[in-house]
Amino acid sequence: MHLLVVVAALGAVQGLLLLVLIGVRFRSRANFPLALLLFVFPLRLGTIPAWTPEGLLAAPWLLPVAGAAPLLFGPLVWWYVRELIREDLAPPPYLALHAAPWMIETIVLSALIVSLDATGYRALVADLFAQPAPWWMPARHAIKAVLSTAYAVVAIKIAFGSESRAAHVTATRRLWARLVVALPLVCLASFLLIAVQPTAPAMTPDGANARFYAPAVAMMLTTYAFSLMVLIAPGVLILGGKKPRNEPPAGIEESEIASIVDRFRAQLQSDVYRDTELTITRLAKKIGVHPYRLSLVINHVYGKNFSQLIHDHRLEYFLERTRAGDLEKYTILRLAFEAGFPSKSTFHRVFRERFGASPGEYLRDEKRSATGVGS
Repeated sequence: MHLLVVVAALGAVQGLLLLVLIGVRFRSRANFPLALLLFVFPLRLGTIPAWTPEGLLAAPWLLPVAGAAPLLFGPLVWWYVRELIREDLAPPPYLALHAAPWMIETIVLSALIVSLDATGYRALVADLFAQPAPWWMPARHAIKAVLSTAYAVVAIKIAFGSESRAAHVTATRRLWARLVVALPLVCLASFLLIAVQPTAPAMTPDGANARFYAPAVAMMLTTYAFSLMVLIAPGVLILGGKKPRNEPPAGIEESEIASIVDRFRAQLQSDVYRDTELTITRLAKKIGVHPYRLSLVINHVYGKNFSQLIHDHRLEYFLERTRAGDLEKYTILRLAFEAGFPSKSTFHRVFRERFGASPGEYLRDEKRSATGVGS
């Protein structure tokens, strides 16, 4: 077993262990992009030793699956840093669009491989490691470089800019966000350096591709750095509710808290939560307060974040409508949309998190309890 296999295995296993920890102990919507990153990262790292002509010939799936994986690094890092710093109400819009380059490359390469016979596939693999490389290889690397740079610029702006110094962002979370941005960027840079090297792959005596040691080591160290940070400060994976409810947020007087709460409650009484496009930014603009201050006040007064509070009111409105007999005239989904839920998936997820059952199951049980049927 050569050293590259050991490095890749150590990093991949550590990344998967951290993924399991998040799934078991820190499962939340805000950590979902990190979980995806910790799935894609070990996938690419674990397959690095097989990135040789012999490896690709033995496992054709490696090219479309692992080869396209770095296209997801940038979007996932940006999405997670956005969750860390901004605490947005909803995931980014048009998520499928952000994943489109990865989907396109995966589909195109898969279709190409399926269409080739054994001789054609051997020729394709030979082209991948030939010098000079076929024209589409530099074009592919250039697209990855441009997309990665674009996401890196936005993520760096969020993690290192003025937003990261807002009152609700602790120093530990700020450091975590910056690590999440910086370390994957180093890994991407190591891959891009390989792409622009003009020389053919250098093989070590034990059969490893020597040029892949740099990205493998960078990715391994990244997974261990993430794990160490979580071990030292597990609170970085818990978003919202960082201060005791009886302690006013720093920089906000009690009188200002009372004023913000009054205006916020007035909006709730006017059923503002029924707006399917409601965000904390839009609501803050309505009541004339900065979104970060509104977020702090909500966490302090209600002990939950903006998203949780809005969804609670939507659930209450939905149940009021069902108990009033509106299910005789409308579907469950129609009432959910009228309550303000932006999508069917969001409604079902929030409902199950709150009641431990699907809407249909819960309403059937409630009806049986009310009528005494089955008791």
